[in-house]
Amino acid sequence: MTLPAFRRPLLAAAALLLTSLTAAAYEGIVLPYKEVVVSSPVQSTIVEVLHKEGDQVTAGATLAQLYNRIEELDMQRTAAALEKREFDFEGSKNLYAEQIISEDEAMKGRIEMELARLQAEQAKEIFRQRTITAPINGMVVEQMREIGEAVTAAEPMFRLVDIDRVYVQIYVQVDEAYTLKLGDTLEVRCRAADRDAVYQGEVEFIDPRVDAASGLVRVKIVVDNPGHQIKPGLRAEVIPAD
Repeated sequence: MTLPAFRRPLLAAAALLLTSLTAAAYEGIVLPYKEVVVSSPVQSTIVEVLHKEGDQVTAGATLAQLYNRIEELDMQRTAAALEKREFDFEGSKNLYAEQIISEDEAMKGRIEMELARLQAEQAKEIFRQRTITAPINGMVVEQMREIGEAVTAAEPMFRLVDIDRVYVQIYVQVDEAYTLKLGDTLEVRCRAADRDAVYQGEVEFIDPRVDAASGLVRVKIVVDNPGHQIKPGLRAEVIPAD
């Protein structure tokens, strides 16, 4: 059946609208998969910085060393005190077995040994807090303090980011949010080192809240980032995969 001429432009417009809806793209921004600020847990002075901006570090790597000589000596003192209490306790056990001392005296020796063990553990923990370590695998992107500077408790010292994977954060209408599910595969396009590149991303988070001001829902898509080609801060385009 041939359509009247006057209806052909309407059909063409409807087809164009359908195409734009089915190929709807969401504009978003690239975020690091993880970003942490490493702070000092205690007040002290920096005596050594082992990693600078741009260094890749693994979780547990030492970033900086604070002055710890007093804490080291206390740790040695409590370790020696524990060793003596353990020796005394072994002796009291033998004496109790031979009924030379009472049960109360033997129990007192055990309690003194346990208290010495707790003091030794406390001294170790205080000593350990003078070593600033990386909590995640990532890159040092900001070093905020230098050798010789004093730091207070909870004062920021380093900023680390993990971009082995990245998030692309988008905002969608409520109706569109209902069509997305965790684990859905979406196509992500953004500018990388090799010009505009296309990646496959996976929906990892759908905010259960709706922003009251905009009426939009926040969605985060995780994308593998081999070679760190995708840079946080880039704009990205997200299209549902076919």
